[in-house]
Amino acid sequence: MHAQDPVDWLDWSADVLQLAQKTNKPILISSGYFACHWCHVMQQENYQNPAAAKLMNQHFISVKLDRELQPDLDQYLIEFARNLTGRAGWPQHVVLTPQGYPFSAFGYLPNANYLTTLQKLNEAWQTQPDNIIQLAKQTTAPSQINKSNVIRPAEFKQELLTQLYTSMDDLSGGLTGSSKFPESPLLLSLLAINDLPESQQAWLEFTLEQMQNQHLQDHVNGGFYRYTVDPEWQVPHFEKMGYDNAQLAHIYFLAGKKFNRPDFTDTAKQTLNYMEQHLFDTEIGLFASSQSALNQQGVEGGDYLFSRKQLAQTLSKPAFEIVNQSWRLNQPAPYESGWHPLPTHQYWPEIEQALKASVDAIPRDSKHIMSWNGLALSAYATAFEVTQEATYLQKALALANRLTGLLQSTQAPRALDINGKNMGLANLEDYAYTIRGLQDLYRAQPNTQLAQTIQTLNTTAQSLFLNDSGWHANQQTLLPGQARMAALIDDAIPSASALMECAFTDSGVSRNPLFAQHLRDSPLAYPSYLQVLQCQFPSNLASKQ
Repeated sequence: MHAQDPVDWLDWSADVLQLAQKTNKPILISSGYFACHWCHVMQQENYQNPAAAKLMNQHFISVKLDRELQPDLDQYLIEFARNLTGRAGWPQHVVLTPQGYPFSAFGYLPNANYLTTLQKLNEAWQTQPDNIIQLAKQTTAPSQINKSNVIRPAEFKQELLTQLYTSMDDLSGGLTGSSKFPESPLLLSLLAINDLPESQQAWLEFTLEQMQNQHLQDHVNGGFYRYTVDPEWQVPHFEKMGYDNAQLAHIYFLAGKKFNRPDFTDTAKQTLNYMEQHLFDTEIGLFASSQSALNQQGVEGGDYLFSRKQLAQTLSKPAFEIVNQSWRLNQPAPYESGWHPLPTHQYWPEIEQALKASVDAIPRDSKHIMSWNGLALSAYATAFEVTQEATYLQKALALANRLTGLLQSTQAPRALDINGKNMGLANLEDYAYTIRGLQDLYRAQPNTQLAQTIQTLNTTAQSLFLNDSGWHANQQTLLPGQARMAALIDDAIPSASALMECAFTDSGVSRNPLFAQHLRDSPLAYPSYLQVLQCQFPSNLASKQ
């Protein structure tokens, strides 16, 4: 996407640090992803602007980072930005000293602000580099851990539910805040709690209703958007991510069974159907990573929004009259491009069919990310376990064979490109999500070969990513502040370290003191760790402690 920018972009590697130190220039890392709307705007306004490109080329070593290929580095940069400025998001820019210590961060900026920011950063570096290096080193100093600390299942569960109680949005579902995200790892963890308090169980069911019935879901083309920019699930940000849809399919299958809700099960089936139609590449045998918020003409939401004129031309007269009433077409359109469809009580199959976009028309990323396909494997395994429909088992087995073949190859990849060629090296996520998918498949359909494969991948992951200090997300880190993490957080996707802990003999017992304080300080950031604590303690002890 950035190949024609006038910026002298580099890929992230050890060569970047060597060049920065040789030229004594700060490193400017720009992290983003294909489906991100503001990443496209940033490119058009700044990276393709001759004045901005000149400043970047003259005074910085500029790195373009695909966050989906190197999530560990992106997460490190995001956490730095959040700690420094109180906010973070994509496109995320972090400026580092030539030695690799971050000292400045900002997100999207209009062109004039971007030029001013680059000039000020360069001036600061030219006049006080020693002060900047000293302060940057202090910022990335490791925190001290109380290794005598231990957290037990009952304590963490109570901490988690207490924080959830204060963060629930009882009026609209989801968590309180100006935007609404699916919070899939949290929902999955709550579904596994059999004695969830009544108020929180009602909130959980209501949240699932809101997500499927309001505008987080694309009711015409299928699939869920990444989030809504308002607190009531009405205004979606239009990119669709493979990881969201895989997790939500999994969640809605489980919720359909738990709450005896056929509508939840239908949503799960429709979500998998969306993924198969829009993201699956039959030649590569994997799901592509995402669909863009922009259409082929660069219009945000252009594939999902309809003007009154378009609706009148596309729909039959009776169907248009129903839409006119239901969507209030006599009112100003909620978007510049028109209205976002919600199902109507009449003529909906006709309306839905008439408004569908061509699968080929919606731009999609050409990467096929291993870990996100592991999430899809869990969804298929759960689909079979809940419905007993043989087609789900067949698709799960095919996906399992594809993923395990790639992970057991000489150079296990992070992703495959549009031609099926390797991209990067597999990281902890890729092993963790695939192993969890295989475990879910084994639970649904046990067999000896599958058990052996799980054990083999467990052993490989342990040798690559685990040491006495905890887990690391990648096989190699280049920045001095990227220390190994005792616990990786749950974000839009589950904590890879949490998924891996129960796979080994000590099941995280030796690392409990390392991650205990993290769990106490921010329980909602680590809901997947509830299972880690439960696998550490036998059930009869867990209930007492």
